Amino acid sequence: MSKLCVRAVDINHDGKLDLFVSGRVDPQHYPKPVSSFIYRNDSENGHVRFTDVTSEVAPDLKDIGMICDALFTDFDGDGQTDLIVVGEWMPVTFLKNVNGKFRNVTAASGVGGQSGWWNSIVAGDFRHTGRMDYIIGNVGENTLYKASDSLPVYITAKDIDNSGTYIAIPSFFLPDQEGVKKEFPAPVRDDIARQWPAIKKRFPDYKSFAVATMDEVLTPEQRKGALRLKANQLRSCYLRNDGGGKFTMIPLPAEAQVSALNGMVADDFDGDGNLDVLINGNDFGTDVAIGRYDALNGLLLKGDGAGGFKPLTILQSGIYIPGDGKALVKLRSASGGYLVAASQNKGPLKLYQLRRGVKFIPIQPDDVSAVVELKNGKTLKKEFYYGGSFLSQSARFLTVDSNTVSVKITNNKGRVRQ
Repeated sequence: MSKLCVRAVDINHDGKLDLFVSGRVDPQHYPKPVSSFIYRNDSENGHVRFTDVTSEVAPDLKDIGMICDALFTDFDGDGQTDLIVVGEWMPVTFLKNVNGKFRNVTAASGVGGQSGWWNSIVAGDFRHTGRMDYIIGNVGENTLYKASDSLPVYITAKDIDNSGTYIAIPSFFLPDQEGVKKEFPAPVRDDIARQWPAIKKRFPDYKSFAVATMDEVLTPEQRKGALRLKANQLRSCYLRNDGGGKFTMIPLPAEAQVSALNGMVADDFDGDGNLDVLINGNDFGTDVAIGRYDALNGLLLKGDGAGGFKPLTILQSGIYIPGDGKALVKLRSASGGYLVAASQNKGPLKLYQLRRGVKFIPIQPDDVSAVVELKNGKTLKKEFYYGGSFLSQSARFLTVDSNTVSVKITNNKGRVRQ
């Protein structure tokens, strides 16, 4: 497994953090169904013990897919902590908390048909509705792969040569020699041959393979029983919460589509009372034939309080992360400053400090959310997580400034303090 997504939440309200664990494998070499797990914290008297209760509390996590990120969040506003998971070759998946058991309600979400290569998710009350909206990171549009409802991107996988190993072939639609769009394999002949040498016998030269469609690369017999997944949405999107567990998916501005979006932090960085989104991205681990995703230099999207986002320049935001960006977290410095740390694969960790004063309100271990009342009469709902965004964990704190009138914090037992 190449990546591990771990999130914590107190499902039983017993003061002990339970765990969600999902292993993500390389989707091009092992796209078999992958399970995620819920582990109940049964630790007592200083002895650490976790019990796998997935079959009991979240059976829908079995073979759910290749999870890249997960978030324990109240997505339907019923006061219960639900679970959203995002991953590759799958839709944004909603698991509703029904008396401590998680049930898959994606089909009723309004966005269940939008499958993508989802990397990350971050939550925020971007419209002052008291409902959590979400930003979901994808690969973007600056890629050789193009996907739509009518012409999706596919991956087909099977132990074709009976070697005991899955051979996975991504494919997409390109014009053939007559200009008709047909499904062609994305990897070049040599890349497929490294896993499946017999392909060279069927296509003895590069020219014959270059014009071969997927129907010619794989025979009907070889396709029989193969795992076949698709993605029809590669844009990073804003997920607007319409209430009652219903959502609308809206693509982010073009500046957020130039590369893969990974670590994200949602907060009011400029002090105007509206939530903004800070983003770390890129992916240098792609195949040579596709080219690495390196066009993002970090990005700050300024929120307008109505679900709209304005991309700021590097000069305006002060954010410059040009490498293979991964995690992004918020921290509190020893001197009381607001910091953001951005990690880069095989690159330096970058640290930024917010250039305005804010006041920190401590968050207790069992606090789950807060409602912030502003001077303009609007409110902001905020949730507190143990793990959020791409492979990362921000510090648990709440900041307020001179625009704040009051803060009401709710813990996992429903108790409120002001």
